[in-house]
Amino acid sequence: MVRENRRVSALTRKLLRDFRQNGTQFLAMLLLCFLGTWVFAGLDANWRMEQLTFDSWIEEGRLADFWVRSTSFSRQDIARIRALPEIDLVQERITLEADAPDLPGKVSVALHAFRGEPRLNVPLVRSGNKLSGEDPRGCLVEEQFAQAQGLVPGSRLELEIAGRRRSLIVRGTVLSPEYLITVKDMSPDPSTFGFILLQDKALEEMPYNELILRLRPGSDPDEAEAAIESVLPSATIIVREKTHSSTLQARNYVSLFRNMSYLFPVLAYFVAALVVVTTLARMMDTQRIQMGTMKALGYPDGRIYRHYVNYALWPSALGSFLGLFTAQFTLPPILWRMLAVNMRVPRVRMAPISPLSWGLAVAEVLMCVLICVRHIRRSAQESTADLLRPKPPRSGSRVPLDRIGWLWGRLSFNTKMIIRNLFRNKGRTLMSMVGLLFCNMLIICSFGLQDSIPYFVRQHFFETLSYDVRADMIPERAGTLESYRARLDAARVDGVMEMSVTLTTEKRKRTLLLTVLPEDTTLLRLGSGASVLALPEDGIVLTEKMADLLSCSTGDWVTLRLPGDDETVVLRVAALAQSNIGQGAYMGKKAWERLHKGAFFLTGLLIQDPTPFCLSRLEDMDEVSGLKYPEKQYPQALRILDSASAAFSILSFVALGLAFVICYNMGLMNFTERTREYATLKVLGYHQREIRGLMMRENNLTAVFGVAAGILPGIGLVRVILKMCEFESMVFVMHIHPRTVLLSSAVTFAFAALIEWFLTLKVRKIDMVEALKSVE
Repeated sequence: MVRENRRVSALTRKLLRDFRQNGTQFLAMLLLCFLGTWVFAGLDANWRMEQLTFDSWIEEGRLADFWVRSTSFSRQDIARIRALPEIDLVQERITLEADAPDLPGKVSVALHAFRGEPRLNVPLVRSGNKLSGEDPRGCLVEEQFAQAQGLVPGSRLELEIAGRRRSLIVRGTVLSPEYLITVKDMSPDPSTFGFILLQDKALEEMPYNELILRLRPGSDPDEAEAAIESVLPSATIIVREKTHSSTLQARNYVSLFRNMSYLFPVLAYFVAALVVVTTLARMMDTQRIQMGTMKALGYPDGRIYRHYVNYALWPSALGSFLGLFTAQFTLPPILWRMLAVNMRVPRVRMAPISPLSWGLAVAEVLMCVLICVRHIRRSAQESTADLLRPKPPRSGSRVPLDRIGWLWGRLSFNTKMIIRNLFRNKGRTLMSMVGLLFCNMLIICSFGLQDSIPYFVRQHFFETLSYDVRADMIPERAGTLESYRARLDAARVDGVMEMSVTLTTEKRKRTLLLTVLPEDTTLLRLGSGASVLALPEDGIVLTEKMADLLSCSTGDWVTLRLPGDDETVVLRVAALAQSNIGQGAYMGKKAWERLHKGAFFLTGLLIQDPTPFCLSRLEDMDEVSGLKYPEKQYPQALRILDSASAAFSILSFVALGLAFVICYNMGLMNFTERTREYATLKVLGYHQREIRGLMMRENNLTAVFGVAAGILPGIGLVRVILKMCEFESMVFVMHIHPRTVLLSSAVTFAFAALIEWFLTLKVRKIDMVEALKSVE
């Protein structure tokens, strides 16, 4: 027993000594396992946290399943909806938009007036009190809007509603699950837009124009939607999971990070795993003689197996599980701070570590252990005498270049030696190139993603939108386009008519924005390459993304339903438009007039090169509700994508970290393997500077091929990730600047060269006696 304990103690001391002597390689294994697990588990935890947070708030606030909108609803309409077997709860309300003339700037609000207490879309009071059912003068104000406008419980708020000025008293501030994102134009801006809740008694003269509905548990949403359409054919139906903009944008963020966590991190994970496996394989090869010594001393195979399994178990387990647990509390909070600029939720709910993340961490450890066991078994099958002998060097062979006599003869001796060494150690050379290939691929991908987001946003606001200012019009007060062209001092004035419509195909149905344009419009460029698209005189034009969502293409037929209209119109898809941001449908003015659905009325003016007097005149017009400048909208759109940009930046750091660790680890292993060769060169009379030059030349040759091989896969990976991460309302266009490819390749090559340079300094420390001695 004492002898057995001594053996265990000796193996423990050996294990600790090996960890100390090979600390750099074990640390590299730990870091690779850490990075591979950390980036996957972090992004996985982030999207699960977002989904849990949104779903909890939606359920807690009893968010409606349907919004049904029309000009007005009678008691009979409401009764028929309540009688539908699929509907569990119906609440009528008045919904409209109002101006706040006493607040600084042009401020508007969305008003929702209930009868009694809200039973759906229940708000959460953050300060002040609830709104009493008998309070016709009180209101609840969105928390962020109140903070931006300096409103507190007790403040007086003046609103202009349907041409009448009304005075309300703020009873409290709230958050609502209906407004996960409170946005009117491009991005949330509480200084210009918010929502207000009040009692319907404050608007007694106005009819109910919106119904919010909740389904019975187990009811089919599509069947319920069809039933509602049959009862109210002229109403516009908004479905929570399909067309409710706030919910959709929240789901888009979840989808973005979910898709992101399933490609780049998995690739990073497998790159790390590949290098760890290579490291283990080479480390086990260096333990042959010690394994033979242990067998000669009488250690059983089982004890030897358990000893060497620790080489893989401890570094991989520490790295994997450290990455798993730290990811849970590092990445999600960082990314949420970016997302919280746009999102409105009362609390964040951390999701538990998912089974997938647990499985990936365990799989990484098991993979390392199994690879280690495989190499132990292969060595254990050899005799003790064979293990005590060092592996003989591989015999030389003719390389392909050797067969090209005129070229081979012109090469120097050192060059021939480098080429022969690369071909003699094909496995080592290949693994070095593969490691550099993946490093460069991931770095190009991460930098390319950061290039692409500003590019496609800029392309939309400065190429597709070729106007300088847009004036939003109040349709009831607006004049004709010709009158504004005559009155406004600008290079060009175009007009648009916009309305929310429902399009139905054989497979899909969408509520979207229809934009009607005069045929001579040039300030909205929807053609290929931001060119002017010729609008057909018949039919409808869909954006390419919307056509994909509706599962249709050019020449197909779609059914159009206008708001408040019982009759539908069947139209042919005449052409497809290109738009990066904001997907919808377009129609020429002549095509609209052929439908006989009303006159063309202005909802917006597009103005190019307006004079200061023109801008001043627009601000003074009563029919103009607001001015929008693409130059200002551009940073707002980028702000929406801040969380995605932050995630791409984190991926860049991960890629750089992987590149550094992989290059150092591969370089260190190559140096360790070739110590005997370098010692031989020193014996033959090579100076240290010459040996270091040979090492650098060999490394540079491998690095050039590895880096070059990673360029095309890196570009392709950018395209795949952008396609996977697209929002329904946005098309992510790939754009990688040539300097990004050059910079990424230079960074990867610099890592490889710099690390090899540091390793060449070890040449002078080589113990030639130790390196060249033989056991025979």
